[in-house]
Order: sequence, then structure tokens, then C-alpha cells
Amino acid sequence: MARANVKVIIDDQSYVIPSSESGSSVRGGMPSIGGLIGAVGYTAERKSGIMTIEDISDWMHRLTAKDPIETAADGANHVGNLVGGTGSRWPAGPTGSWKNEWWAAHNYLQYGGILIVGGTGSEQHTSDGYTTLKDKAIPLDVVFAATGDEAGAIQTQVGGIGSYRQDVVAVLPDRMAGGDQGNITSVVAEGNADEFNITVFGAKRHLDVTRGTNESSDPDFVVSSCAADVAGCIARNDKLRDPWWSPAGFRRGQILDVVNLVYNPNDSEQDTLYEAKVNPIVTFPGEGTVLFGDKTGADATSTLSRINISRLFIYLKKTIGAAARSKLFEMNDSATRASFVNAVTPFLRNIQAGRGLYDFRVVCDTSNNPAALVDANQFNADIFIKPTKSINFIRITFTNKNTADDMA
Repeated sequence: MARANVKVIIDDQSYVIPSSESGSSVRGGMPSIGGLIGAVGYTAERKSGIMTIEDISDWMHRLTAKDPIETAADGANHVGNLVGGTGSRWPAGPTGSWKNEWWAAHNYLQYGGILIVGGTGSEQHTSDGYTTLKDKAIPLDVVFAATGDEAGAIQTQVGGIGSYRQDVVAVLPDRMAGGDQGNITSVVAEGNADEFNITVFGAKRHLDVTRGTNESSDPDFVVSSCAADVAGCIARNDKLRDPWWSPAGFRRGQILDVVNLVYNPNDSEQDTLYEAKVNPIVTFPGEGTVLFGDKTGADATSTLSRINISRLFIYLKKTIGAAARSKLFEMNDSATRASFVNAVTPFLRNIQAGRGLYDFRVVCDTSNNPAALVDANQFNADIFIKPTKSINFIRITFTNKNTADDMA
């Protein structure tokens, strides 16, 4: 018989709400095809098919709640949950068909942006989450795919949101983002070949909700596409700067919560990716993991092939377009034209002062509003701008000179 003894067991029922960067006003959209809204949405959200998450604390609360959030059992762990919750905490986070979507949302929210998840609701009649987010009545700044697929079908659908709306950019994971060097040689940009689509190569390993490893079930940590992180970098960019700044690089393009990348492309592979209009995620020892490219899907001959310029034009379209609507049904005369010019010019000057434009010119007079157009009830304004370009290539030359040489 064993000796008398006391056994002390610690049952860790805690979880850690991860920190996030300070809040940004950027609204990111993520279409759900895995039942995410049904799993963690409030009653009203499950009806509308649209879920809004303000911050990461809200997101963690939805996962771990054991009591009804509203009038129905909404918590993912609640015993009465639609998807069969058990009432027990999941130490490693979400499971099932909506796992990847939950982590993508989590990763985006770490950068401080507001998240809008689009799905299908019981009292709403769109066929899928992609169609839901095409509705321009839902204000968005960026959309992203939670995950991709090797056939590129998901990427095409999410990219189509950007191309259809033309007031957002769509961040798409390359279908070979977790692949090897052989895959990189045949990589292609996803979505449409326009300024509204951004393709990213990169998948990261990161911690679970306990902020530690769970060796029994997930020895390789959680693996997620970095598309959500790049959308998060856009949220950070607009918080720190303005839409016409590039979200890439070491200041605004740092990727958060990275244990390591699934595959870290070398220099020549980065060149191959960038030539294919695919932006690599790269880890630099001692400097971190960053978005190391700012290309869109637009043709290389256009300045719209850069994210900052694409987003500048989107910003101008949203703001000046709204100002132009105020002129509808006004008198089509010189006073109205002058009023429009006087409203737009200081706005563009502010962007120029914010380093978004080299120069601009606004034309709204009889030269582009002849009598025939006035008689047709039409009002024309031509705005010419020279957008500021981001630096993609730096050349530094060191010259070795003799002691007696002139340094001029």
C-alpha cells in the first residue's frame, strides 16, 4: 500500500486576451464561408449576416463566453450554441470549419482596425459573404481573404469585391504562400489585374489563445495566412500616416505575433515574387518580419501599380465624389463652378502638405463646360494630380579615395 500523500492539481482555466495596437478608424471586411457568424455572432448579427467587431477584447469575449450574450445562447462555448457548444473552454482557441476565419479576424484586430464580417443571415437574402460585402452601403476601406485555396477560387471571389466596389483594396493570399522554392518559380498574382487587388506571399506560425504552445495538439503552433496581417498594416498605416503612404516596410509594415514564417523567401525568390506582382512577407534577423512590397495587380506601366497611389485615388474618389454630390440640382453656372473649385483646392493642398501630391490643377470653367454640356444638364470638373511615389529601389555608392585626393 502506498504511503499517505497529498496530491495538488492545478487546473488552468485561464486565458490571456492578447494586446493590440491602439485603435484605428479603418474598417476591414472579411467574407465568411465557414459559419463564423453562426458560431460567435449576436442574435441580430446572425439575422443580418453582418458582424461588427470593434476590438480584440470583444473578439475574445465572443469565443470564451459561457452565458448568453443577448437573448439567445450566442457564446461559442455556450451549451445552447447553434454549432453545438459544450460549455467548456477551448484552451487552443476555435475549432471546426470556422477556425481559420476566427484566427484571421484575430490577427487583423491586433493592428487596431474595426472588422466587418460578411456572411449570410436568416433575414437577409444574399447568397454568400462575398455578395454581402459588395454592398457599398457597408462602409469599408480594405477587404481580405481569411485563407486561400490552391485553385485560387477564394482569392478570385474576394478580389472581385475590390474590383466591383472600387472603393477598397482587396488583400489576397497567394495560393502557394506556404509552399517551397519550386512553387515560387510558378507563382502568379491572384484576383484581377487592377489597382484594387493586392497579392501577398506569406504564412506565419503564431501562438494560440493561451499565448503558449499546446504540444499535445498543436506542436507547430497556429498557422495563418498573412493576408489579414497586411490588411492590419493598412489600418496601422492610416492611423500613423494617411492612405497615400505605403503600408510596407520597417515602420508601418511590421507583422505582429510571429514565431516564424512557414517559408522565408531568399533574395532571388523575393525578386521572382515581386516581378509577378506578389508582395513577399520577409523575416530579417534582428529587424523583424515585414511586408516587403507595395505592388497592386495593375500593369507595371501605371503608377497605380503601387498601393499608396491606388489608395490615394480611392480616397480622392470617396471625398471629392461626396463633395460633388452636393452640387447636384444646383444652378449650372460660373458661381457653382467657382464654389466647387474653392472647395476642392484647399483639400488638395492639405494632401500636398501631407506629402501625398507633388502638384495638382483643378479645371472647372467654360473650357470644359461648354454650352452644349450645360444644356444637357451636365457638370464637368477635371482634376490633374501628380501623386508622390514611394521608394522601391535605393542605390548607395561608396567611393574609395586616396588620402591626398580632393573630396569635392
